[in-house]
Amino acid sequence: MNNIYTIHPKKSPLILLYEVVDENGNAEWGGNNAEHCMQWLSLAPTGSRVLVSGWESDEEDAHLVGQSLDITDIIKAASL
Repeated sequence: MNNIYTIHPKKSPLILLYEVVDENGNAEWGGNNAEHCMQWLSLAPTGSRVLVSGWESDEEDAHLVGQSLDITDIIKAASL
């Protein structure tokens, strides 16, 4: 356990944005609620994917931190 490293601090200030995209990458739904994202994915057409991204935000602007990650396989495995 001593060799486990985390990418973000335990209480990250990042805002997580979840997106359900169709097989062509077009956004069908987006928001910061993981439960709504999973519900939307369950109703989405076959081939849809879930992307999650982290954003820093001040009072006026939001900035993407890193790149979006495809977490579709993780969500599907967790729902079995």
